[in-house]
Amino acid sequence: MNRRQLALVIILNALISLAIAVSVVWVVEQRRPDPETLAALATPILAPVAAPTFTPTPAAATPAPAEAAASPVATAAPGAEEVYVVQAGDSLLAIAGRYGVSMQAIMDANNLTNPDFVFSGQRLIIPRADAAPTAAPSPTAAEPAVAGQGLRIASFTSNGALPNEAVQLANDSDLVINLQGWRLEKEGGPAYTFGGLSLFPGSGVVLYTGAGVDTSVALYWNQTTPLWERGSLARLVNPQGQVVSELTAP
Repeated sequence: MNRRQLALVIILNALISLAIAVSVVWVVEQRRPDPETLAALATPILAPVAAPTFTPTPAAATPAPAEAAASPVATAAPGAEEVYVVQAGDSLLAIAGRYGVSMQAIMDANNLTNPDFVFSGQRLIIPRADAAPTAAPSPTAAEPAVAGQGLRIASFTSNGALPNEAVQLANDSDLVINLQGWRLEKEGGPAYTFGGLSLFPGSGVVLYTGAGVDTSVALYWNQTTPLWERGSLARLVNPQGQVVSELTAP
């Protein structure tokens, strides 16, 4: 094969290869999807979402001026009764003083026999038969608190038996009470004046009628005869002369 023939063969092969390449490119271009079609296929179709509906809340009715005005607090009419729930640390004397009635009136209304026996949660009827409507007290005319409220005569022991006869005091308040200057009095009889003994919350002291040696929990009156016969009234008086507690010997 001479050079001319060889060159012709090379040129012919090149043309055939070019034709094949062009054909392949054309076929590929014919099969390629349109860009817009590809974009449509790739974009997810979102389902239509219904717009939320809101139901307007009806506005609260505005009270009439007569209704909106605060009405005065009703006061108990004469002859009415109230019910009081006893709280921790309450005494019948303190409750009676709070409502302006006597302890005996509360005891009669509730069929109580022992003025010292009240307990937390007890419901007491407070009689108001003798109460008359009074004007609201002026803020500057408030009554002073009774010093030592919460200290009470708790019980009697061995009435009439001198060696063991005693009166027990209890501190039901949340404060430490110093007994300096306090008195335990028998109505129509003698009185015992306490020294500087302090009673902590929840504690107490026993005052024996007879003789003995004083301790932090037991005191001795040094009397030669018993004092607390049945019906005797004992009063506990603070240094200001206020009666804080009373109890009748059973």
